[in-house]
Amino acid sequence: MIRIKNIFFDYGGTIDSNGVHWRKRFYDLYIKNGIEISYDDFSKAFFDSDDNLSLRHNLKGCGIDETVNFNVNDVFKYLRLDDDLKARRIAEEFISDTKKSISKNISVFKSLKEKGIRLGVISNFYGNLRDVLSSLDILKYFDTIADSSVIGHIKPDKEIFLWALNSIDAKPEESAMVGDVMHRDIVGAHNLGMYHFYLTQDNTNSIKKCCDKFFTIRNLTELSDYV
Repeated sequence: MIRIKNIFFDYGGTIDSNGVHWRKRFYDLYIKNGIEISYDDFSKAFFDSDDNLSLRHNLKGCGIDETVNFNVNDVFKYLRLDDDLKARRIAEEFISDTKKSISKNISVFKSLKEKGIRLGVISNFYGNLRDVLSSLDILKYFDTIADSSVIGHIKPDKEIFLWALNSIDAKPEESAMVGDVMHRDIVGAHNLGMYHFYLTQDNTNSIKKCCDKFFTIRNLTELSDYV
């Protein structure tokens, strides 16, 4: 077992799913609901929505439902799709899948807290991450929340990691980062000497281990094998 006192999680693709990014989750739902589009073309629409969401909308106080609906509606506008029923269905399915994944992860958070481990979230988000976590009834499990739009730095910049660490007086060598994006979550944690758990559904045999503090997991419950 590893002596870890603090564990930080990414949000999208980590807390709300087992290593599947928002873009891929959304794309699968668009295809499922009969919208024929290539992944590349969808990606352009998704990033237009994702990059500009907090500029186009006042997200203060917005939880998961409002945030996802804004995202989907903006993608539909970019693609010039006029189908409110499909847009609503995609948003509802995404939110439902999110809540199902989180319901499975709550036991992980409870178990870690019972062990005396402090938990936090470090996420490249829109500025309303606290509201989203609160709407999902999981804000209470976290001791600190580092939302990039609030902090003013994005992963993998060391500043956002240091902000999270300093906010609970945590040492990097006693802390871990859990995330699904190698160049943001894992690289950022590695650069500060934190433990780093890469959450992925890919074949881990092809993943190069960067150091002795690097581990791969397929779901959050596997953290109990290490701490």
